[in-house]
Amino acid sequence: MPAHGLWLDPHTIRDRAVVTHAHADHTRRHRHAVMTEATLALLPENRRPRDVTTVALGLPQAAGRATVTLHDAGHMLGSALVLVEHAGHRILYTGDLKLRRGRSQPNTPIPAADVLVLESTYGRPGFRFPDPDWVIEELALWCSRLLASGVVPVLLAHAAGKCQELMLALAGYGFAFALEERCVPFARAYESAGVQLPDWTALQGDTDGRVVIAPPAGKTAIRRLPRHRTTLVSGWAQDRGFWRKVGADCAFPYSDHCDFDELFEVVELSGARQVYTVHGFASDLARHLRRRGIHAWPLAQDEQLQLAI
Repeated sequence: MPAHGLWLDPHTIRDRAVVTHAHADHTRRHRHAVMTEATLALLPENRRPRDVTTVALGLPQAAGRATVTLHDAGHMLGSALVLVEHAGHRILYTGDLKLRRGRSQPNTPIPAADVLVLESTYGRPGFRFPDPDWVIEELALWCSRLLASGVVPVLLAHAAGKCQELMLALAGYGFAFALEERCVPFARAYESAGVQLPDWTALQGDTDGRVVIAPPAGKTAIRRLPRHRTTLVSGWAQDRGFWRKVGADCAFPYSDHCDFDELFEVVELSGARQVYTVHGFASDLARHLRRRGIHAWPLAQDEQLQLAI
């Protein structure tokens, strides 16, 4: 937003930026950044901006001539929607978001806005997710059956956010967890922020009847395990080709993003007259929104003009 000298999740280092959450594709070592305190706690030292202002959710802050307010995004601990207001005009940037209630976050209320900049990770109709409680029940049954037969269940999931969400979602089934080393600092950060995680330990030689959680890139540690089976736990489970590429034995569609229908719900809840789509299937989502009469265009992509005649 050049008029205010403000960048939202920029991919290159900037003088002043808002960072919506702690995932690596949204963070850089900016000269000054605004974020929630939980996001700062989750950032490794090598990705922390030089100067940081932490902001409580719902508390307006001045940013040049505009006002910035962060709202819970439901994506992971500390994640935020960014509402920018100036001269009676309201722009809402979602970053990554999830409407469904998470175990470590409440339901996500969507502020009203004139313009909506909407993430499009799952912006195609094929990404419609089943009921998350049913998915967790099926995942728990899969883990139980493997453990009963002496096989180690390995859940492939992002180290920050998804790992902790799965631990909380599966807590009621009595599992204990062994975490690959990249998951450990984030689990500790969640606990430092007051989130009570179930019994876990760092993954070492013997899993001792525990469910293992590792990022998809953590194959080296997994290969050293005794008999084991892996499953990708992600919205990309809807794309069979994807989970086969990461070498998983199977997949469960459990996501920390909105699915296709929920993205439309975000648009409706915001009341925005103009929608810009970013991140993921931005062009596809914009096209589907236009078919429903919504003025929508992808950002940072060339788009062929479409005439509805």
